[in-house]
Amino acid sequence: MSWLLGLALASDVDDEVVGEEITVYAEERVRQARERVVEQLRYMGYDQDVTQVGDRTVYRHSAPWKGEVVLHDDGWTVVRRQPLRVEGRKMPWTKANTPVAWAGCLLYPYLCVRVGGTLVGTAKWRAVEGRTVDSIHTDVQSWGDRIADLATQRKVGDLPARLQALWDDGQPLEGGAPLATFSARREALMSFWATRTDTLWGEEVRRAVASFCRGEVQGSEHPFDDGEIDAYNRAHPDQRPFTLARGAP
Repeated sequence: MSWLLGLALASDVDDEVVGEEITVYAEERVRQARERVVEQLRYMGYDQDVTQVGDRTVYRHSAPWKGEVVLHDDGWTVVRRQPLRVEGRKMPWTKANTPVAWAGCLLYPYLCVRVGGTLVGTAKWRAVEGRTVDSIHTDVQSWGDRIADLATQRKVGDLPARLQALWDDGQPLEGGAPLATFSARREALMSFWATRTDTLWGEEVRRAVASFCRGEVQGSEHPFDDGEIDAYNRAHPDQRPFTLARGAP
């Protein structure tokens, strides 16, 4: 984290590099958070049969009546009963679903039918379902938060074009009527800068906005002046004070 924050305080020349590093960091946090969910599932016994189906992975419990957990790539998680299915059973002399295993189904068809959780009573299933949900809730929530962080970081990649559209054409950053005057556009830039969250992602947005203001606005015919910035900050004491200083906290 220390080297990453060091990059975050570097000059504007390094903004693109910083953005790439933070995106990689966010992707790694998503991977680690998902792995914690998977580790908990394995600890609970959901490791008998792991199947990838499109954008989701199914983790079945070694005891079929305890159901299965489905992890979607977008963080959506479902605990459900195991369905009725037919499979070539694993035997001491062969692996599951091999030609030899399927041949055994012809001799002993009842061995190849897995009833899963279809015969489990409602009360018993609800108890199992509740315990499973409670056990993975915290890790799943953390995984979802990391996915949201990554989505936010990727959205920041569109910010330079949005800032330019605001300054050139008055297109608001967060919805609303077009801003006709450059004074209103400067105020919108200050407000957007000041109201970002105090997180790694919020700091990156602030750096991008400040860089745009220094490079584009201050070089135009309608730059900020110190009196305007001071007046904005006095009028919004509950917000973070807007500044164009490099490396400002």
